[in-house]
Amino acid sequence: MQLFKTEQKVYEVSGVKIGGQIGENPMLLIGSIFYQTKSKKILKDPKTGEIDKEVSEDLINQQIDISEKTGVPHGFDVGGGVETPDALVKVVEFVANKTNAPILPDGASAEIRIPAIKRLGEIGLSNRFIYNTIDANATAEELNAIKESKISSAILLAFHSKNIWPEQKLELITGTEEREGLLTKAKKAGIDKILIDTATLDIPSISINARTINLVKDKLGYPAGCGAHNALHTWGKSKEYEKLDKNIVQIKNVMINTLPQAMGANFVLYGPVTHCNYVFPTIAMNEAALTYNALRLNKFKNVNRTGPLFKIF
Repeated sequence: MQLFKTEQKVYEVSGVKIGGQIGENPMLLIGSIFYQTKSKKILKDPKTGEIDKEVSEDLINQQIDISEKTGVPHGFDVGGGVETPDALVKVVEFVANKTNAPILPDGASAEIRIPAIKRLGEIGLSNRFIYNTIDANATAEELNAIKESKISSAILLAFHSKNIWPEQKLELITGTEEREGLLTKAKKAGIDKILIDTATLDIPSISINARTINLVKDKLGYPAGCGAHNALHTWGKSKEYEKLDKNIVQIKNVMINTLPQAMGANFVLYGPVTHCNYVFPTIAMNEAALTYNALRLNKFKNVNRTGPLFKIF
């Protein structure tokens, strides 16, 4: 596997090491909870944050358990379906009381996230958070709110309609004379643990995501990843293949993450937390192989020995 030329930045967030050369630290798997869905409505009221507590706790525990069994670290993307700051605060607090894993406070807009993170910062949860996300349109108000909340880690979303190819995305991250880069925005927000999301569009362009992850790590050294699962809804004809074998649903939910993983991804948002029991073991299998390569072929002495290679066999 490739060795990146630039020294790799490794950050620790809520006890999880994120970053490094391929095989050095296992990829962080982030599951989404409390989003809008037609089935299993555990988010009962997106305005108040009312949830089905019993089902929610069970899902959280499932991800905790499978993470411990496989050695793949985990986190929670929380509240993507909520519609008010109050609701976001409520669901984030619920998750924070059930797990020590990293939490990504979500929310469809900055108008929801800004008041919520201020209040969550006041109750001392900021060191558990990875802010999701700072993008090219982030305002001074949002950046100031992040700084005031004392959040030190954030995902920078490398998406812009004029920056599609890997080299262009790199330019979006670092900036130009004409345009402020995402790294500058992160600095203004007080972020010193930076993760780069290479912005998924559709299934074929995951190749671009993977190449950009590779480029970011090789040129800049930052931990990088993506939410490849978001592209699955663009595959309209998948229903035809699912008629042939129902297992294709689960297979595609795993396979969508494997190309970024092989190219050096340090994290992926793998989709609904309901998928955790089959996503984690299969991703763990690949991680074990990558760690073995790092140990035996690249002669790394500092690989993370809590990972899948030392757990699943």
